[in-house]
Amino acid sequence: MCRFAQRLRATFLAPLHRGRGWGWIFLLCLCSCNDKANTFVLEGNIGRLAHDTIYIYGADALYERLDTVMAQGGVFHYTAEVDTVTPLWVLFPNMHREMLFAHKGLSVTMQGDTAVAGNIRITGGEQNALLQAFYYRTDSITDTKELAAVADSFIRANPYSEVSIYLLREYFVQQPKPENTKIKTLIGSMSGNLQDNNYIKQLQRTLSTYKPLAKNNSVSSYSVRDSEGKNVSSSDYKDTYLLITFWASWDEESRRRQRELIALKEKYEKHNFDILSVSLDTDREAWLQAIAEDSVTWRQACDFDGWQTGIVERMQVHHLPANFLLNPSRRIQAIDLYGEALDKKVGELTEEKKPEKKDKKTPATIRKMKRGN
Repeated sequence: MCRFAQRLRATFLAPLHRGRGWGWIFLLCLCSCNDKANTFVLEGNIGRLAHDTIYIYGADALYERLDTVMAQGGVFHYTAEVDTVTPLWVLFPNMHREMLFAHKGLSVTMQGDTAVAGNIRITGGEQNALLQAFYYRTDSITDTKELAAVADSFIRANPYSEVSIYLLREYFVQQPKPENTKIKTLIGSMSGNLQDNNYIKQLQRTLSTYKPLAKNNSVSSYSVRDSEGKNVSSSDYKDTYLLITFWASWDEESRRRQRELIALKEKYEKHNFDILSVSLDTDREAWLQAIAEDSVTWRQACDFDGWQTGIVERMQVHHLPANFLLNPSRRIQAIDLYGEALDKKVGELTEEKKPEKKDKKTPATIRKMKRGN
């Protein structure tokens, strides 16, 4: 698996036929056959792009590819060989990304401006039309619970659509506190074909043995490579309060959270506190570039295995950003704390660690004590 090349986001959809449910929306479904039966073609024309690099990568861990494509005056062309319906992320230089579905023999067009919210239009293919319909339906919704409710409704109404798998992952699995019962129920509402999907099978195996990490749980030993190719292990942080953060160069929110830690590191670096950042990147150059751009100086680690990275699976990371604050005994003291709450917690823990100060006795005090004796 070796190619990934463009970045984009599918958020805008022309007014759709409303009030008919999600069932069979084929609007904007311009599907044409290519010369090569297994070739997927994406044609893009994006405003405000000059000669920029666009990235395209698999939306789930079962499609481990990362392609780069150069846009010339905002125009780009991308092809890939795919065997089945494949979800892809298209990532732009401004970190805006769009989801689309590739399929053999399918031609898709992408037009718009990434600098304007909801201005990207993707046409081509039934699955892309359905996803655009979902985005149009939720365009004005900001409440996370309401978004999840619409996703729930969509999944139940579209048991045969691969879009349902994407929405399950996005709104129910990759959440700070996934609801296993809800996830199992939604999987049960899917058709047999979707339940045979490799991602769904893997998810069901995970759910059968899943025990969420919680405060005071002990974290088993781990090992990962840092930016210099050296091994990083749990034994490197003895007698240290350690914040393990998870991020990726393509996830702007996790990068923003990582930059916030610069001040925290400086504040507590002399108080037995350290940070280890683990990236889910699969491209070394993109990872190193993000580290340099964000000016982070603590140890950075990445095995380039994405969501399959050992420590990512062991610590049950399903969303970005994510973090775990450990005490010197590798017991979890907090999960997903940020900003002032994280600063306060680190301060409390490191203060407890400080040895008690003994009263210093001046020479005059000592002479008085001797005379008293």
